[in-house]
Amino acid sequence: MNVRDLYNKEKLRCDDIILITLILSIGILFLFFRLIVFVSMMIYPIFSLFLYGIYNVYKGLAKKDTTPTNRVLRVILGIGGLTFSTFMVLLIFSYSNITLSYVIFFLSIPVLFIGLAAILKGRIIQVYSPIYRKLNILIGFLTLIITFLALYYVEAYFILSLISLLVLLTLNGILRSGLYLSEYGLSLRNLKNIRLVFYIMDNFQMINPEEEVQS
Repeated sequence: MNVRDLYNKEKLRCDDIILITLILSIGILFLFFRLIVFVSMMIYPIFSLFLYGIYNVYKGLAKKDTTPTNRVLRVILGIGGLTFSTFMVLLIFSYSNITLSYVIFFLSIPVLFIGLAAILKGRIIQVYSPIYRKLNILIGFLTLIITFLALYYVEAYFILSLISLLVLLTLNGILRSGLYLSEYGLSLRNLKNIRLVFYIMDNFQMINPEEEVQS
């Protein structure tokens, strides 16, 4: 087994652990917190539609290499997605038994798995930079601890819990980007490398990432 195969095996092992944990967590939530599961099945697709709406509006306004008609249609599509998703969220939270604290519940679930992934990727995958591996393990443990605290004190400190989760998402995003880039000897100091993170996350086969940066 060559080095690349070994690294791929480590990545698959990490993904398998996260997937198994996700399935077990969904099962536990379904047994004890069914309302959260049912509402989550609506909230997450609606939120995805909201993000897609933002993406379409941005592309319609910023992308100059398409026809004006396509740009206008993309903006209209984006505004339609934003309007519909916002209406659906307001409709869901109009029910008396669904309070603002559910926002923390919906946000904490992906944050917990992001933190778990940070620990596993930093611990298992040897190809990444030692510094970024340690930083991701650290932020991973902090993410788990702070997220559980945010859930526990959600009723008393809703705003603080929300801010904490958003800050954790931002820190995880930055450190995870640095972790992925370190596999190719790249650094976050060059902001042009940020766009390469999405290629790496989508498992694009980059023969020479440095050439991609210079292009």
